[in-house]
Amino acid sequence: MITHLNGKVVKVEGNSTVIDVNGVGYSIICSARTADELRNNPGEVHLFTVLNVREDSWTLYGFVSEKERFWFNSLVSVQGVGGKVAVAILSVLSDEDMYNAFLAGDKDAFTGADGVGPKLAARIISELKDKIIGKAELIGSAAAARIPESAVVSDVISAVSNLGYNKADVLRAISSLQPKADEAFDILLKRVLVKISSGV
Repeated sequence: MITHLNGKVVKVEGNSTVIDVNGVGYSIICSARTADELRNNPGEVHLFTVLNVREDSWTLYGFVSEKERFWFNSLVSVQGVGGKVAVAILSVLSDEDMYNAFLAGDKDAFTGADGVGPKLAARIISELKDKIIGKAELIGSAAAARIPESAVVSDVISAVSNLGYNKADVLRAISSLQPKADEAFDILLKRVLVKISSGV
């Protein structure tokens, strides 16, 4: 099993890159984010990898961080999400975006990726949410880690989002307010609306 590579970037084209490791060229599929980083920082690189072995092909996927590899492995565990779709999702959602989407149950965040329709997005949320929530310090962001997990907070996120506000803005507002898990619904709701109205 190939778990990582240290080598020199030879070519980056679309979401495909070639890494030279001691004279051997490895063709690697990666997200647009990883491809951009490799394109902007040519030279020696370290990539975490996942080797997908199928009857008719071997595909090596590369990631600039263990977080990104964690997200990839989590996504491909969902029925209907193959490597190509997982890479498409990682191309449009950052670590923070992904974590916040699960926190808010925001399936629409995933439909911006090629190959992800509403049904598949709902399945991703349904199958992975319980596995993801609570791991903000490991896979999400410091901002996400400041959002307590409670019924009140979830209800406020839902209520404010239903008023037409962007869920990402709602989550940023709640994160900046650092509410207590036992804060009353009406008080937190008012504080979030004021925060968003002032520009988050």
